[in-house]
Amino acid sequence: MKDKPIVIIITLTAGLIACVCCILNHAGLLATLLTVLISLIVFLIIGQIVNSIFAKQNKEAEKRLKDEKQKLEEEALKERIKEEEENESKSKEESDSK
Repeated sequence: MKDKPIVIIITLTAGLIACVCCILNHAGLLATLLTVLISLIVFLIIGQIVNSIFAKQNKEAEKRLKDEKQKLEEEALKERIKEEEENESKSKEESDSK
C-alpha cells in the first residue's frame, strides 16, 4: 500500500489543526480531547475514501497503459512479419532471376 501515507497525512493534519484551534479558543481539556478525537476519526474516514479513489484511478491508468503497450507490441510484431515476408519475396525474385 504505497498510498497509505495519504491517509496518515490527512488525519494528522486535521488533528494538528483541531489542536491549534482548541488552544487558540482556550477550550478545556475534555473539549479539546473530544474535538481532536472526532476530527481524527472523521478525517481518517475521509482519507480512506480519498485513498480508495486514488487506488481506483491508478488501477485504471495502469490497465490503459498496459493495453496501449500491448497494442504497440502487436503492431511492431505485425510490421516485423510484413518486412520478413517482403524480404523473402525479394530473395525469391532474385534467386528466380539467376
